[in-house]
Amino acid sequence: MKSDNSVMVKGYKDGILLVLDDTLPFDELLERIRRKFAESAKFLGSAKLALTFSGRSLSVQEQRDVLCVISEVSDLEIICVFDNDDSTQDMMSKAVDHVISSLSNQTGKFFHGSVESGSHIETENSMVIIGNIEKGGCVSCGGNLVVLGSILGSATAGTNGNREAIIYASSIDAEHLQIVKTVYDPASLDPKEEKKRIKAESKAHLDRAARLVTLHGDRLTITPVDEETLRFDGDLTV
Repeated sequence: MKSDNSVMVKGYKDGILLVLDDTLPFDELLERIRRKFAESAKFLGSAKLALTFSGRSLSVQEQRDVLCVISEVSDLEIICVFDNDDSTQDMMSKAVDHVISSLSNQTGKFFHGSVESGSHIETENSMVIIGNIEKGGCVSCGGNLVVLGSILGSATAGTNGNREAIIYASSIDAEHLQIVKTVYDPASLDPKEEKKRIKAESKAHLDRAARLVTLHGDRLTITPVDEETLRFDGDLTV
């Protein structure tokens, strides 16, 4: 019997690479993904992993469908999805390590999927969003907020008064950012300083880097996350 190479699973230290055929109709491909993970469930075991797609471009909804199928037929927990290139493979490893360690005491909350417009999610604990906060969507949490996607809507951390709380996201173009009672106000930024910052980030290839929002005094600061700044240490305890 000829082997089926339409769905191939390759393992990494902190995740799996799913190589997909780009010619099959998606419904047929999804069924083959179901069979592949059902057959490999015992071998794959139970783990929290990142997932990377290769060979085929998937829409957000198609990615969600794949994640649902994997969760239905296996004990794997996919906690984030990354593009397939060297930089994101490296970020995948770091993000998975930090997210898992931050949830070690089980007091934090996971939310799988994007927070859509009109939705408001609130918790007294910290939260990890496996998706985006879309425009019109709102998330408030007492501790830290980690978004393994983009913040386009409203994000608030530290509602319990914790001034050490942070907001982390793959990218930020938010309608509202807040830590404790301090709101990020882009209008207060010096245009010349902002121009210099953007130029410096571009030169250092950090213009597409993830972002970390922290509270300093009475002001919120957004900084790019690179190999040096991606060290939450104790700050990401949930």
